[in-house]
Amino acid sequence: MSIIDCIEADGAMHNIRVLRNVCLNAAGNGFSTQTLYGGPAYFIRNIAYNVPNIPKHHANPSGEIYYHNTFVSESAAGPSSNYYFRNNLFLGSHPPKPVFSVDTFAGYTSSDFNGFRPNPGAADSFVWIAPAAGTLVDYMGPRQTRRFGTLAEYGQATGQYRHSVLVDYDVFVAVAQPDLNDITRIYMFESLDFRLRPKSKAVDAGRILPNINDDFTGKSPDLGALEYGRPLPVYGPRP
Repeated sequence: MSIIDCIEADGAMHNIRVLRNVCLNAAGNGFSTQTLYGGPAYFIRNIAYNVPNIPKHHANPSGEIYYHNTFVSESAAGPSSNYYFRNNLFLGSHPPKPVFSVDTFAGYTSSDFNGFRPNPGAADSFVWIAPAAGTLVDYMGPRQTRRFGTLAEYGQATGQYRHSVLVDYDVFVAVAQPDLNDITRIYMFESLDFRLRPKSKAVDAGRILPNINDDFTGKSPDLGALEYGRPLPVYGPRP
C-alpha cells in the first residue's frame, strides 16, 4: 500500500492494540499517536518498510509500548512520555540521519533488547533527550540532549541498550535497503522476505515478555516481528 501514515492511533485513550500489520511505501510516518491520552497503546509485531520515520509522536502523547516490530526506517520518537521499546529491529535507510532518537519528558521511558543498523557516515547514530539522571518526571523542567556515535557509547552513558545488538540487512532472508535514488518506487510485499536467517544476530537476542512471545522457538525470543521457525501471519484479507 502507499499512504501518508500507516496506522493512526490519534486521539485514543486506553488499551489500543495495533498488531501484526505490514506497512509499505508510506509517504509520512509509520505509526502515529497524535495524541494519546494516557495509553497504553501497544504496537506489536508490525512490519514497516520504505517509510521516512517510525514512530510519529505529536502533541505530547503518553503510554506507547513497542514490542517485536521490524522497522526498516529511523525512529525520531518524541516528544512524549512513558514509552518502551523491547525486541524491535530498527534498520537505518535514510543516511545520514540517526537511526534512533528518543525525546521524552519522563525519566522512566525505557529501551533495550533491540537491534540497530546505524546509517553509515552519520555523525550521531543515537540521540537521547530526557530529564537529568535521577529525575523520573519533569514535564516543565529542562531536559538534556545527549548524542552518541556508537551503540556502546549510548548504552554506557544512558543505561539503555545494554542488551541491544548491531545488525544489518543480512539478518533477513531477502530484504535490502530501499533505493534512495528512486523515491517514487512502490515496493510489493511479495518481493520482500522479512523472515530471519538462521544464526543471525537477531535470533535468540530478545527478552521474554509474558503473553507476548511465549511461543518462541530457541533459547530466547528473536528480535523483530517474525520469530524464526514459526509460520508467517496471514496479512490482508482472510479467507
